Amino acid sequence: MAPLAPLVDRMRDLAREELPAPRTCTVTLWDDGTFDAVVYHSMGRDESRRLSYERTTGEIVLEHVRGQGWTTEEFADGETVHEPTVETKELRVVATVDPPYRGHDE
Repeated sequence: MAPLAPLVDRMRDLAREELPAPRTCTVTLWDDGTFDAVVYHSMGRDESRRLSYERTTGEIVLEHVRGQGWTTEEFADGETVHEPTVETKELRVVATVDPPYRGHDE
């Protein structure tokens, strides 16, 4: 986890500029050596903003989603499918980390 600290610190600094408080930071480490890093703020049930790290490009991306919800479709065989929906989704690259953090096995 220590090698990811500079990346997480950079994301937290950007979050102070880009996201309202309170903010939540999560880092998920996967068995294959990859990871996901996200800082987010939920603005009620149907709106959120999040910064996420794209490890293949080294980009930190701001995502603002409004009108989040779900559609449900029920089929004659009893199967039910739930799919997420959004009214608007904005994406913007706010920073690029060089070199990209890729995980410990890459």
